[in-house]
Amino acid sequence: MRINLEPIGIIKKAGKYSEILIYSEFEQVVKNLVSMVGKDSVDGQELLVVHKNYGSNDGHQVEVTKTEVVERIGNVLKVGKMNANDDSVIDIRLSKIDGFSGNI
Repeated sequence: MRINLEPIGIIKKAGKYSEILIYSEFEQVVKNLVSMVGKDSVDGQELLVVHKNYGSNDGHQVEVTKTEVVERIGNVLKVGKMNANDDSVIDIRLSKIDGFSGNI
């Protein structure tokens, strides 16, 4: 079964890091992440990234990758290196907050 998913951003390789650019019409996603960590910075937070897996030969449409936020500049998240380039971002979530993990 094929599902059409609307991307909220794109992943780009940037040297030893990757950058997740969240499209301006989905900036609220980044604001929600910031509000979840409170006054703390999102830097250093573990992030789950759901993205289209264009390079997969096994038929899967999406992949979930766990990475760490290195820096946030506006709607761009600099994260640890991901095995993805030009992949469309479907969703991003903090992997855990205050001892909880999973969906938020």
